[in-house]
Amino acid sequence: MPALRHPLSGAVYTLRDDGLVDVENNGLRGTFSYDGRYCSGDLKLADPHMLLWLAGPQLPPGANVRRNR
Repeated sequence: MPALRHPLSGAVYTLRDDGLVDVENNGLRGTFSYDGRYCSGDLKLADPHMLLWLAGPQLPPGANVRRNR
């Protein structure tokens, strides 16, 4: 599963198979949707940019190729 560590807080954002994101920070855990909605857990807040980066809508394969210089 893809995971990212927040550069400032050190929280770990892990993408689940169902599209939700688990966030762990200082022993607290929370589950969020890609748009920042809280789903469950002790951790109630997460960085919306990290959630979007990890679980938000993705470009289709081949669409992220640079075409012009």
